[in-house]
Amino acid sequence: MILTLPGLVATGLLFASGLQQFRAFQRGLLTDASAIWLARFGLLAAIATVWAGFAQNGGQPTTALMGTLLGTLLTALVIATSRRQPVNPVLIGVAPITGVFSLLAALAPTSTMASLDTSTVFHIVSAILAYGAVAYAGTLALLVSWHHDALKMRPLPALIAALPPLDAMDSLFFRSVQAAWVLLTLSLISGALYVEDFWAQQLAHKTVLSGLAWVGMSVTLIQHVQHGGINRTMRRTAVAAAGLLFIGYLGSKAVLEFLIAA
Repeated sequence: MILTLPGLVATGLLFASGLQQFRAFQRGLLTDASAIWLARFGLLAAIATVWAGFAQNGGQPTTALMGTLLGTLLTALVIATSRRQPVNPVLIGVAPITGVFSLLAALAPTSTMASLDTSTVFHIVSAILAYGAVAYAGTLALLVSWHHDALKMRPLPALIAALPPLDAMDSLFFRSVQAAWVLLTLSLISGALYVEDFWAQQLAHKTVLSGLAWVGMSVTLIQHVQHGGINRTMRRTAVAAAGLLFIGYLGSKAVLEFLIAA
């Protein structure tokens, strides 16, 4: 019950938020106050779901909890950016997806895994959020780049009308880069402080690639300070950082298992 209740509440509120924003979009409106408020309350319920899920699961991450955790991050980014830019239509996709993961987390059976210490849980959570934020920033960079190029086409692609204004997309991209840099910094610091048997756990390659991704996010922020806007180089740097982190967390496993082992 401690996990089911907030999970079901989060699911209902987030689905309602996405539906409300979709109805507003059908009326030609980019912003809808009720959709944002539903998303805010749904976000709080999703956070409670993640908290209860980790407590119930001994601090061990599950697919449902990781999905809910990443969804809360994306929802929070959209809500924060919507205060200045009309990025609310992004809720049409982000809110229901987060709701689905919240429902999966709420219905997941109780685990009997051994408990992890607080420092390890902090590193795991920060690493999951960092990976999600960098991946989201890289995806937005590709979408914004396409948006820039599509505006030069005649006639304009129909999908352009479904996207928020370009300035709003640029702002959301920059906020995601900021969040990715902060979370990646926390992940690297917590890993350096709390991870034991660094070499024995074969973490060196992941740390190097994660460090390069952090450099990429840092370069992107520095470029924004220097140029005062979002340019092509920033977007390409963010995509490269996301690619490095993808290799570090997923691709490196395949390399270790199939190439080095062979």
